[in-house]
Amino acid sequence: MNPKEPIESAISELQERRSSRPSLRQSFFDTFKKKYSNLHALYVTTNIVAIWSGVVLISDSWARKVNLVVELPPEFSLEVALRHLSLLILGLFMLFLDDLCLNELILMKKTSSRKAIEDMNFREKFFHVFKIKYPNISTMYTLIAIILSWSGIWGLLWDIPMQPFWRSLLTIFLGLFLLYIDDLKLDEI
Repeated sequence: MNPKEPIESAISELQERRSSRPSLRQSFFDTFKKKYSNLHALYVTTNIVAIWSGVVLISDSWARKVNLVVELPPEFSLEVALRHLSLLILGLFMLFLDDLCLNELILMKKTSSRKAIEDMNFREKFFHVFKIKYPNISTMYTLIAIILSWSGIWGLLWDIPMQPFWRSLLTIFLGLFLLYIDDLKLDEI
């Protein structure tokens, strides 16, 4: 009998236990996704919009032959920031009113109800009938809510009083980093 065999099996057993235990990051994001799915949807959407806004500003500036590096930072206007915030809140409210979730922000399409009609309350029945009887209007409702949410987030990002080139780079890299640490993938982009 080989005396090293029990030691090797004990080491491999310890390694298996360590690898099967989720990390602190993984535990945090699993809880975030399950317990606070609406906040997670907003988190993912904000990061996607941050990436898009930075890329669009840099590429549009290049196409227009505008030197972003010499552009002055925009002045902060509370009124404009509040208007962008109100667009975000209105869009989120419209999506939340539909089915009490914000999954449409991530899926980018309307969602159908999974409940039986008998188990639905008035609000759920209203939106169920609305989606069945008026599918095109329902699609436009969801699309408008998503666009309002994106516009609000985008505007809030552009309201940051920072030099536009550096703000764009910051939003791109911060958005990529925050999406990556969620599940170590960038599938959402």
